[in-house]
Amino acid sequence: MSTIILSHDVKDFASWKPHYDADSARRKNAGFKELAVGTQSDNPNKVIMIWEGDPQVLDQMLQDSELKEKMEAAGVTSPPEVTIINT
Repeated sequence: MSTIILSHDVKDFASWKPHYDADSARRKNAGFKELAVGTQSDNPNKVIMIWEGDPQVLDQMLQDSELKEKMEAAGVTSPPEVTIINT
């Protein structure tokens, strides 16, 4: 089990969040536990998500073309940056 920190830019956090929430089943089915979701303190459009889970599963999930389409529809404007913390 690892701690995973993901971040990416969005057009508007308030518009992005309902899309993220609607996709919670994908994360749950992939075995991810959400620890925190919010924005960077000095940039309200930089989303930061902290999860616990398997980094290999994350890699597979991020390659899913359906997820990429959902991210685009949600207003994601940059590729995700991923930091893995092995605990």
